[in-house]
Amino acid sequence: MDKNRMKLDDVAKLAGVSLSTASLALSDQGRLATDTRERVLEAARSLGYRQKPRKPESPAVETRNIALLIDIDPEWAGVLLLIRPVIQEFERTLGQAGFKTILIPISRHESTQGILEKVHASQAMGVATIHFASAELILLLESAGIPVVLVMNSSFQDRFYTVCVDDFQGAYEGASYLVKCGHLRLGFVDCVRDPPVIQIDRFIGFKKAIEEYHLDFDDSMRRQLSLVDEAADQAAVESLVAEHPDVSAIFALDDDVAVRVVEMLRRAGMDVPGRISVLAPGDMLDYSACYVPQITTMRIDTTYMGKIAAQMLHNRIAHNPEELHVLKVKQQLVQRGSVREIIPG
Repeated sequence: MDKNRMKLDDVAKLAGVSLSTASLALSDQGRLATDTRERVLEAARSLGYRQKPRKPESPAVETRNIALLIDIDPEWAGVLLLIRPVIQEFERTLGQAGFKTILIPISRHESTQGILEKVHASQAMGVATIHFASAELILLLESAGIPVVLVMNSSFQDRFYTVCVDDFQGAYEGASYLVKCGHLRLGFVDCVRDPPVIQIDRFIGFKKAIEEYHLDFDDSMRRQLSLVDEAADQAAVESLVAEHPDVSAIFALDDDVAVRVVEMLRRAGMDVPGRISVLAPGDMLDYSACYVPQITTMRIDTTYMGKIAAQMLHNRIAHNPEELHVLKVKQQLVQRGSVREIIPG
C-alpha cells in the first residue's frame, strides 16, 4: 500500500472512528477520550499519514478566497431564484473587503471527504454553505482552521454560526394577518421539505397564532401534498374544503405549494380570493412573470441574508470570536391580492 496516498478516511477506518473524530484527534482539538486520541494517532503512524498543517489565524493575503457551497441536486432547482440574491450580495460584500468568492457545486450524494477536498483545492480561508449542512464536514473544516457559516439552514443553530430565516415568527405573523382579515377557519397545506425544520417551525408558528386567537384547528384541517401525484394532490385539496366548507383561507408551507393550491382550487371551481384566500411564506417564485399567480407572501429578504452572512464570516476570519452567533432574518408581508378581507355583517 502506497503510504503517500493515505487519506484521513483510511486513518479513521483503521482506528474505528468517524472522520470528524480522526481529524479532531490529529489536530489536537475537541474533547476526546485519551484512548480514542491515542488509537487515532497510532493508526496514523502505522499508515504513514501526515495531517495537513492548520492554516494560521491570519492567512496570507494571496489566499483571500472564500468558498460558497451550492447544492446542485435536481430537487433544489426550484430555489435558485430565491438564493440568487443571497449569492450576489454575499459576493459583493466580501468583494468590498478584498475577498474572492469561489462557488463550489456539491451534491448531497458526495462523500464528506470529496467535498472537503474541493474546499481545500479552492484554498479557501472560510466557507459558507447555503441550505446544505453536514455536522461532520463543518467539524472537519473548523478543526482545520477554516471557519464556516451556515445560510438558510437552522438545523445546527445551537452548534454552528448560522444566518437563517425566522420561520416560526413569519408563519405566526402570516396566520395572524389572515385572522385580522376576518378568516376564522384556516386550513394548512404543506409538503415534505429538506431540511425538515422548515416544515416544523412554520407549522408551529401557524398553530401558535391559532391558539392565541382561540380558533378551532385539528389534523383534519391539514393536508400534505406529494408534489408528484397530481390527481392525489387535487383530491387532497378538494377534500379539505369539502370536509370543512367554512374554511375561508389556506396557509401554505411556501409559495411553490401555494400556486399549486390556487390552481387546484380553481380547477374545482373555487375562486381565489373570492371563495378562499391563500397566503404563504416566500418568495421562491418570479412574480414579474405574467404566468405566475400573484400570491400574498411573507417575503424573505434574501439580499440582507447574503450581506449578514458575508459580514459574519468576515468577522470570524478577522477576529476569531469565541461566542457562537445566530441571526434570524424576519419576514415581511407582501400583499399581492390572494387574500381578501372579510367584512363582518
